[in-house]
Amino acid sequence: MHSPPQTIQTIVRKSLDQPSVGRDDAADAIHGAPPARVGRRSRAAASRRRRTDHRTRLRPPGRPRDARRLAAGRAAAFRRLHAVRFPSGLSGRFGADSLNLEAIDPVEDLHARIAAAEPRLEASLPFVLPQLPRLNAIIDAHADSLRQAPTALLHGDVFPANIIVGPDRTTLIDWDFPRVADPAQEVSALDEWMYLAGGGYLADAFFDTYGPRPPNTSLYRITGAIGWFGRGVFNGWEIDSTLDEARTEQVTGWRDSLVGYLTDLGDRLDEL
Repeated sequence: MHSPPQTIQTIVRKSLDQPSVGRDDAADAIHGAPPARVGRRSRAAASRRRRTDHRTRLRPPGRPRDARRLAAGRAAAFRRLHAVRFPSGLSGRFGADSLNLEAIDPVEDLHARIAAAEPRLEASLPFVLPQLPRLNAIIDAHADSLRQAPTALLHGDVFPANIIVGPDRTTLIDWDFPRVADPAQEVSALDEWMYLAGGGYLADAFFDTYGPRPPNTSLYRITGAIGWFGRGVFNGWEIDSTLDEARTEQVTGWRDSLVGYLTDLGDRLDEL
């Protein structure tokens, strides 16, 4: 269904204290800088920028103080972004000139995502398949929490190179995929990148600034990893002839980290 423009306009005005409901205005109000243009050119530019910058931006900070500053900077940006709330139970794309929200059952959606990943899992990680019925049962057990979760404005692409932490503010760039959904999905994706980049997790310093971890984060962390593997998100980069040896090795490392995470899926389900 399409939400009435007046309703969405009221929500965005209340959250941002801005008169416009356009995505550019929302990004400017939250981050102090306009988002990148949407379309093929912006996506191509983002791809080139990632290939140029990802080694530098994923490099671990040299001192604990740097790590705390980076974690706090990221957290502040996403806390403000996720403060833009919408009616619970609605989700959808936040377009350049439109906002179409639908009532999507998150329980059914997660079951569908797992089912979609099964062919690639069966071909590459068949030992994961026996854990999927258990995961589906856990999703059902968390049904109330998933369905009652708040929905907020999400950036949609939390690749670390899209998060620029400056001395005074943090800016999120490359707004090609903003959407409305449970903020736990985005926090879990941030945690995913921390793991892929260095085997770690979101630091306590992140949540000291962001606030409490959203209730469904751990579940989305697992289902998100399965979804990423099922879509083969790193396969294209691994065979990209334009990447040099060091960058190819890094992307291969990300995929290997994802495989390692899923290899221990049974233990991770024990923690839910």
